[in-house]
Amino acid sequence: MGEIGKITEIMSSSNKSFEDAISKAVARLQEKGEKDIRGLKVKNVSVSVKDGKIAEWRVNLKVSSEF
Repeated sequence: MGEIGKITEIMSSSNKSFEDAISKAVARLQEKGEKDIRGLKVKNVSVSVKDGKIAEWRVNLKVSSEF
């Protein structure tokens, strides 16, 4: 029998880096009780700029987990 999973689409941000934004997303999902995260797909990355410098890194993710 095949495995059943679910896909959740989320957005996260960080003032440090894209990697930090992704790590924050995983930590937040686990805090909310998401179990058995199997993988992440980065859908989109962007930054916001303030005074000519990067102010925030943003990621849109698709998270796959066991259902």
